[in-house]
Amino acid sequence: MATERQREIEATAGAILQTAEMKKAMEDARQLLLTLPWANSQTAQQTLQEVVDECAGYALLSAASTDYENPGIVWLQTPPKQWLGHSVTGSRFCFDNPDNIYRYVFIDDESTYVLDSRPTGPTGRFSVAIYVALTGAEVESWADWERTVDAADEGRMIMDSAGASRITIGPEAPQDGSLHLKSKGGVFMIIREALSDWHTQRPRSMSFRRVAGPEPRVLTFEDRVAIAVRYMKFGAQTIAQFEPLHASIPVNGFGAALMRGHATKPSMITQGRYHLADGEALVVTFLPQGAEYMSFSVTSPWLISRNAHSKAGSRTAHQSHQNADGTYTYVVTPRDPGVANWMDTDGLREGCLAMRWEGMHSPVVDTDDAIKSVKLVKLSALRSELPTDFPSVGPAERSAELAGRRLDYGSRCGVDCTFAGD
Repeated sequence: MATERQREIEATAGAILQTAEMKKAMEDARQLLLTLPWANSQTAQQTLQEVVDECAGYALLSAASTDYENPGIVWLQTPPKQWLGHSVTGSRFCFDNPDNIYRYVFIDDESTYVLDSRPTGPTGRFSVAIYVALTGAEVESWADWERTVDAADEGRMIMDSAGASRITIGPEAPQDGSLHLKSKGGVFMIIREALSDWHTQRPRSMSFRRVAGPEPRVLTFEDRVAIAVRYMKFGAQTIAQFEPLHASIPVNGFGAALMRGHATKPSMITQGRYHLADGEALVVTFLPQGAEYMSFSVTSPWLISRNAHSKAGSRTAHQSHQNADGTYTYVVTPRDPGVANWMDTDGLREGCLAMRWEGMHSPVVDTDDAIKSVKLVKLSALRSELPTDFPSVGPAERSAELAGRRLDYGSRCGVDCTFAGD
């Protein structure tokens, strides 16, 4: 992930962050978020500055990478980090997935582009999707925000014997036989790689270039400042628009599972809320849904993932103990419960939850049956709520597990990199 283009984009983002316009946009966002009903809680106040900073990072890196003449791939949706000789603000936004390598590219829909990729080792789930808007505030509904102009995963991609692939993005089908993704109406593309096995799987090497189209608009630094300010405003409004959905989800429960459209095979997500008193835990058991990839993650009230790189703020199926009946049981709590599948809220007593299934095979269990059970329990009675053979995890074993997570997460960088909280 440590490309020269990434370093250039991050340096530009850092320069935009220092402008008076961006500082004002961040304060305006802060004031907007303070008006939301859930902003009154102690946990929301505790994590308010974090969401402002992360939303800014999302806006800054998006603006800095927008280049219609020489489009660049940017690695987004990461915690704050130090690498490549500088510090980079976090850019996590609206239920970011710690397993995903998110690469964004901004396009104009009249030009033609070529995306080349090749494996650098064992790979995770690979998908490409073209969207109509970067934030939910730019469209009329959440469904519109999720809507893709075109998308593909390995089910559609054409790969050679080494696993390399070429995708042509643009208004006309290519002559070289490569996969064509239509771009009409699209403004940016997300390239996702979901790493279920952090220890062995590695991000693909990628290049993206513009090969045809009308004379591109050349952006100035001032143009990029204006884009960042706009995305900061829309980003905060998007978080605010989550309020109706947030309010509809029962405390210590989950909303309805939703099907997603960026992959060939069925994919699904369900979102929940936790609110824990001292000495409490939420015990959740999920059905695997025949998925090739599944993961569970905890967030702050502002939908920002908790520390997943050096703590257990997320888990894939590969990182989880599976029950004898094929289900997965997780324990959500701020304090180490001494058992497997601990979801560490990083000290928070309330926030949100996200469970994802991708590559589901038929027959798929009805979405209403994705969750087998949810129980709020006292930590003192936790053992009685778990399967009798559920593994215990002692301090030494936990320490080794978390040390392994830190190394495995850092390996995706390719160079020395220190994440906030390491």
